[in-house]
Amino acid sequence: MQANRKAGRTIATHTAILMVAAMGVTLGLSRSAAAQTDQFSSVANAISGSVAKTFVGVLPSSVTIAPVDQSTTVTSGSNSVPANSASKNVFGVEVYNLSTINDSTDDSDTAALDVGGATATTGAGSLLGGLVTWKSNSAPLACSPDTTITGQVDCESTQITTGLTINGATISTGPYPAGSSFTVTGKLTDPQCLLLAGIESFSGSLVLQETHFSGVETDNVILREVGIHLVGDAICKTVGLVSLFSTHYDLAVGGTVIGDAQPYRKHRTPHASVHAQVEPAPVATP
Repeated sequence: MQANRKAGRTIATHTAILMVAAMGVTLGLSRSAAAQTDQFSSVANAISGSVAKTFVGVLPSSVTIAPVDQSTTVTSGSNSVPANSASKNVFGVEVYNLSTINDSTDDSDTAALDVGGATATTGAGSLLGGLVTWKSNSAPLACSPDTTITGQVDCESTQITTGLTINGATISTGPYPAGSSFTVTGKLTDPQCLLLAGIESFSGSLVLQETHFSGVETDNVILREVGIHLVGDAICKTVGLVSLFSTHYDLAVGGTVIGDAQPYRKHRTPHASVHAQVEPAPVATP
């Protein structure tokens, strides 16, 4: 499986690991005047998203997937929300199945330790009944004041995913730019698709290490990252290949957010930088 080539980005083959290449990130956040510290708020969750099914001629039925096992910390302190597993079926389809979940956040607002951190991890996981699978996924995000530029905060993330597959095919190793998009196609089993023995055709895309900013040039800049973002549509057709209904999926795995705990001033335009890599599944020891 190969990533889609984007303008200005090249894909190189690597024999050992699949790496999302670094793209520098800095973020301006509020600074405490008295202590000259930056005040962070951090959030991490295992998965969130939405599912919408639309029958021909009928308004869509939608289900929102609220953030799963979410951890939140504001200004200072640590929090961890572990879970052995989590799964969800929507309209008869297994949307996600995750194991060994741990979402944690850690913020400190002292001169000695001035940081904001959020990490979303899972063990083995799958989306859409196994159309996308992985052996483990760790999506951390950390921010701290720049050591040389006054008033600037640097945020960094190194996502590591092992054993990533799409429709049964292992993702090829090699460096990829952050935000690389992979085409996802395959078959889904949907019990509501009766005329074709419950089989639907899915088409969509998967993005690794997706990064978003909000509040640019306002008093509350927020950096959001999604480790694995799957978006696409499954279509159920009649025997005559006429579309009966479609289901739109938007699934965000490994969500992390770091923002300003005490917004009160204008910020610099953020220059975000991210690092990530995907490694092969570990080889079983005899």
